[in-house]
Amino acid sequence: MEALTLKTSFANLPLDLLPSILEHLQKRGDLRRCLLVCQEWRAVAEPLLYRWIRLWGKDLATLFRSLESSTRLCSLIQRLEVRVYPLSLILKERLAMEAQAVKVLRQCINLKELLWTRKGALTDSVFEAITSLQRLRSFEFNAHTNLSPGSWSTSHLLELPALRSISFILPDREVTNTLPAFLQRQKELSANDPSLVLEDFTILCRESTLINDKILTACTPHLEHTGLRSLSLAGCAKLTGAPLTGLLPSLPSLRHLSLEATAIHPSSFPSFAPHLTSLLSLKLTHPGPHHPALSTFFPSLAELLRETKRLEGFTLYHSGAAGTGTREWPVVDSSFVQELVESVGAGLRKVEMSNVLTRVADVEALAWGSPNLRDLVVHIGAELDAVSLERLGLAFASLRSLKTLHFLSQADVSIGAVLELATSASPTLRQIGFRNRVWHVQRSYNSPDSDIPKVSLARWDSPFWPEALLVVRFIETAEAFGAFRRGRYGAEEDAEPEVDSDEE
Repeated sequence: MEALTLKTSFANLPLDLLPSILEHLQKRGDLRRCLLVCQEWRAVAEPLLYRWIRLWGKDLATLFRSLESSTRLCSLIQRLEVRVYPLSLILKERLAMEAQAVKVLRQCINLKELLWTRKGALTDSVFEAITSLQRLRSFEFNAHTNLSPGSWSTSHLLELPALRSISFILPDREVTNTLPAFLQRQKELSANDPSLVLEDFTILCRESTLINDKILTACTPHLEHTGLRSLSLAGCAKLTGAPLTGLLPSLPSLRHLSLEATAIHPSSFPSFAPHLTSLLSLKLTHPGPHHPALSTFFPSLAELLRETKRLEGFTLYHSGAAGTGTREWPVVDSSFVQELVESVGAGLRKVEMSNVLTRVADVEALAWGSPNLRDLVVHIGAELDAVSLERLGLAFASLRSLKTLHFLSQADVSIGAVLELATSASPTLRQIGFRNRVWHVQRSYNSPDSDIPKVSLARWDSPFWPEALLVVRFIETAEAFGAFRRGRYGAEEDAEPEVDSDEE
């Protein structure tokens, strides 16, 4: 009997499979090419192209003009990020731009996520358009009500639909005083539809005294006994642990906690611990090398970690400067690294310890004790030499699921040494960085007679490619260190796009 030959070209595939195939394309340029194949491909690719729109630069005005005249395209947008806005325009041009933005927003009837973070870009007209988006479920915005040239009334906050996620960036006093009423209104809306409970509550300040114990205590009755899964409070200089001691026991669904640059004393950590047993990620700031609470910080944090057996992401960083203006970095206690590994090392998928110096021996302990790490950021200090780099290479190579690696150091490290670390790492590595430089790592298999520089892949050879040689290409990216900090909590989803660029 003749063997059955199967044709596997796209022409032989059922069209029903096309959406499942094209949804894996991450570059917008690839999706635009799919629009040109045929009408069937266009019908699938166009919703994928427009479902997530990011506006970063001069494309803002062009896109608004394009979308303004197309209700159909606006209806395809599910996530819209407006991080830039031309505030320097003359009044007539700015009002015209605002009218376009309002019209586009009102036509985005299926919009679920909105980021409007440019300071001064919000006005009453824009906010009224936002409140009309009844399918909106996630909103991140600059929460200052009086920034030139924009200003708006906090009464609009009470007109928003039921949200699953809300992020206030740099809230002023007007917004701060409205927070309890806003949360009360959100709780009332979710009572009518339990599937729309607030799950993510974020406040990002910059050394502000406005979000203090009094405000959080006023918000507590509207947060407790809800489905809140993520709580992030950053830059709240007068917030202590007292309100959290009462709030955390009433949040059984809490999975992500971020407490950055607050006045919470480390002695509060043990009292938090019994209520954080289901925590998946924790993000904290180090108090600094000269802080009065330094001696209690790592022991108290270790006691907290002993209760968080399900922890997958841990972030600890320091961003302060000494009174002299020179930069000083605290050092991670070796005993704490050992506690971290023993308590939660088996489940850790992401660890970030930046501007907190970690010894090479402790990095080794962390790598060997946390074999499932996918994302790692460490600050190693000035002890990097050839022997130390070799030790780090062996430690990183043991991480068979590693996707992103970033390390900082006062010592100079050549690009060649970074390349060596990348080639010795697991083939799962997609991104590597040193200081403020980041490279995407592309791997491919080439024949032995190829003239492209190669690195042997003996340890990872598959029986399907017995003669395979690994080629690592570095593509430097402008993402820099921020690429590793996109996730506020440190436990990102696998589906997060790696590249958001039209460059070929």
